[in-house]
Amino acid sequence: MYQNIFHLLNKYFFVNFFFAFIPISFILGNLILNLNILLFITLSLFIYYKDFLDLKFNFIDKVIFCFFFYILFVGVYNYFATNDVPPNDQIIIKSISYLRFLLLYFVVRLLIKKDQINFKIFFSACSICVLFVSLDVIFQFNFGKDIFGFEGNTRRLGGPFGDELIAGAYLQRFSYFLFFALLYFPSFKNTSLKINFFLFCLISLVIIFGLLYAGNRMPFVLFFITAFLIFIFDKTKRIYFFALMVLTISVLITSYNSNIEIKKHYGHFHTKVVNFFYSFSNDNLVVIDANEDLTFDEKNYTLSFNDKTYRMTSSHVKDFYSGYKTWLVNKYFGGGVKTFRFNCSKAFYNCNTHPHNYYLEILADLGIFGLLLIIFIFLYLILKSFLIKETIITPFIFIFIIEIFPLKSTGSFFTTSNATFIFLILSVIAGLSLRKN
Repeated sequence: MYQNIFHLLNKYFFVNFFFAFIPISFILGNLILNLNILLFITLSLFIYYKDFLDLKFNFIDKVIFCFFFYILFVGVYNYFATNDVPPNDQIIIKSISYLRFLLLYFVVRLLIKKDQINFKIFFSACSICVLFVSLDVIFQFNFGKDIFGFEGNTRRLGGPFGDELIAGAYLQRFSYFLFFALLYFPSFKNTSLKINFFLFCLISLVIIFGLLYAGNRMPFVLFFITAFLIFIFDKTKRIYFFALMVLTISVLITSYNSNIEIKKHYGHFHTKVVNFFYSFSNDNLVVIDANEDLTFDEKNYTLSFNDKTYRMTSSHVKDFYSGYKTWLVNKYFGGGVKTFRFNCSKAFYNCNTHPHNYYLEILADLGIFGLLLIIFIFLYLILKSFLIKETIITPFIFIFIIEIFPLKSTGSFFTTSNATFIFLILSVIAGLSLRKN
């Protein structure tokens, strides 16, 4: 009997250890993140392989399976259809490698079904990581170096991420697990409302200053939008997230008026937003002689719309337009996973490594059929999750909505960090939405 209990505790401990280590892995880098995901999947399959074989696929499981099968199909199709760059074997290798996220989905789904994931441990790990990153960025902002000796610059700070300036994006993604950990944990619930509210506001200030000093402007905006959405839809926690919005605005206004570097940095963001929305204004019209060829700069920084040519004053417009032009090369099936940089050069002159938007990248790499599949998966799970009364699902829903929001600039959909985060949150939402209890 005691051996069986010990064996069960070991299984439970190791599965939850690797699951809770995921937010830590994001800080340590892609190598550790990949290794942790591999160990988590392998260990879970080894322990629960019989349950995995007996797992009954529901409707959305089958659709997700079709999406990954489609990725493999596109890889094989382009392997035989193309003879130029990228090397054909890279298309196949990357398509097969991406299947690890399908395994991640089903493993998490199975563990949630069997009630083997302790979300308190995961929320606690996220809370510790978020507080650590925030305090490290604040320290770096005030002393020029973080606790590891990484130097900052005047515009953006990486904190423990070093030269990779993604501290703000990390805080935006994981900070709400900290807020909901405070609201859900019994130690918080059993204290007085005044103490709870004070503690929530105090920790919120630490996160907000960390976000602000990190200098990632879009994550700062998305952080505020997330608070606003929760304020609208979750009546039971409304007072806390109203306070969070007020604190966020207050910190931004105070810092903007008292620090010249913050004023320049966030003021420039306003200029970039204006340039983006005024890209098709008459001020950006370019008059080109019909008898002359476009110059190199005109090819790089102009686009045609409604028989008019506009100067692209926004780098995001340029990147988005390059995604659209690349999609036209392979409209239906795309060029394959991570082929954007190669196919973009066939259609555009000034290409980045990706178009800085999930949907445009999926469109270019997987075509219109791949885009329709992933949009259906996203919408189905979001609508399904809103019908669930489990409180633990709330932060996952709103974090996921913000992550897949189409009208924003993003990293690449197919990178390790972004794909891990997306399919991790997606699998949790699916698991919690589809279980009976």
